Amino acid sequence: MLDGIPAEGRTTVRYPFPLLDEGYRSSMPMNRISLIVVLGLVLGGMLSPVGGQTIPVFPKEDILLVGGDFRLRSIYSNIAGANDEGGGESGGFPDAEDDTKSLLDTRLRLYWDFRPNELLRIHYRMEIGDIVFGGSADEGSDVSGNLLPVIGPGSGGGVGADGVNVETKNIFLEFHLPFWPSIRFRGGIFGYGDRFDFNILADDFAGLQLLYDKEDISAHFVYLKFLEGDTRTNSDDSDWFGIDGQLRLNASTIIGSSFHFWVDKGNRGMLADDPFQWWLGLELTSLIGPVQANGYFIYNQGEGFFGRRSGKNQGVNVSLGGDMPFGKATLGLQLQYISGEKGSKIDIETGSKRDKTISSWVSYYNNMYQGPSIISRGPIIDVGDGFNSKWGTGNGFFNGDYNGRLLLIARGAYPLLPNLTLHLVGAYDRAAADNANGDSARGFEVDFWTQWNIQPKLWLRFGIGYYITGDWWENNSDATFDGRSPGVSNPDNLWQFGTRLQYDFG
Repeated sequence: MLDGIPAEGRTTVRYPFPLLDEGYRSSMPMNRISLIVVLGLVLGGMLSPVGGQTIPVFPKEDILLVGGDFRLRSIYSNIAGANDEGGGESGGFPDAEDDTKSLLDTRLRLYWDFRPNELLRIHYRMEIGDIVFGGSADEGSDVSGNLLPVIGPGSGGGVGADGVNVETKNIFLEFHLPFWPSIRFRGGIFGYGDRFDFNILADDFAGLQLLYDKEDISAHFVYLKFLEGDTRTNSDDSDWFGIDGQLRLNASTIIGSSFHFWVDKGNRGMLADDPFQWWLGLELTSLIGPVQANGYFIYNQGEGFFGRRSGKNQGVNVSLGGDMPFGKATLGLQLQYISGEKGSKIDIETGSKRDKTISSWVSYYNNMYQGPSIISRGPIIDVGDGFNSKWGTGNGFFNGDYNGRLLLIARGAYPLLPNLTLHLVGAYDRAAADNANGDSARGFEVDFWTQWNIQPKLWLRFGIGYYITGDWWENNSDATFDGRSPGVSNPDNLWQFGTRLQYDFG
């Protein structure tokens, strides 16, 4: 019997140590009793400070943050699909074949933020997809049939639906300096883009960053490694340096400036000198009456244009825009001018102008979000299926490539219902300089799209964009994937319909 409870009626409890009865305690040596007393005092001293505070056993809500987004998307358009020279579904050109293409795809992005304290952060972001329905890539082959490593969009989507399709987007360490908490250091692979609508560069890079934030002043220095020549036999060292800062003048006015410099060293390429480019820009954002205005000016100068030509270049990129409320609606207008050189890609890169100074403004990556869906990276389906440009390859022409750009964008949004908004975008598209045929009128685009907020963080966008092609595209070799093939004599107008169902969490 234990404490008056019969053995058959009590519940058996297993303790991590034997229960001590009176006989055992009376026969226990004095040194053991002393040891137990000392241990009790030590444990009591350790636990007593805890009595006045709450310590969670697994404080994952405090130190581990999880978020991301899941997307289902459909695309249906008559934009010419990519071929071997195009290198993927990231660009297209007007043609006269009247062909259409359609696809469904899905993507999941997840991130983990491990924050053991308020001064330290370790970030990992991954992406599964984009996985095209029925687009299984066997043996590492891509959609064009070339056997390539399964990198980026990856494989999967066919019968069985499995494949290698996990991509690391970001992985970096970030911490505040303990003796100067307004300064942060970041190192690893992270997303980076300039302040000018991503007109200079925007992508994920391996690099280092030093950031400063205090009251009305913020600034950062960034170093990005494009290519490491010591680990490659076919490329030079390719490095990017940038410094950016901004000052808040008042509650509604911010002035910012940036300087970026890219250099390629080692001369393993075809150029005798080291190619380089630099950009210096100024931006001003302010509230003028009811208008939220934004304007920027960027000057660019360099030589080599990322190794594609040996001559020098210099040019400007100027933008002025604003948005304002109009009743329940929001209206916006933006005018952008990007200087360009008259002529063709062939003459500028390999022909008579290869070694001369040209008036083109160039960049690593030229894009615009919330713009037209076909001639930029629009918000309907957020896909580079239109004419945005990367490395100035001509795989798209958002910046007009060497001919430059004059772009006027008008946009508006109107809430039809509390959870349903209608958007309208119109754009006039013109080259800043004539092409080899003396033409500069590129076209006009109109977009209609809506966003339905189904539930908190769950939304659906669907809409259509239509682009009327101008004479700049006719018989223009620049409007081809390789920049050498004969252009289309009578290109079709372009259209694109898309849907995007997305859930954002975290």
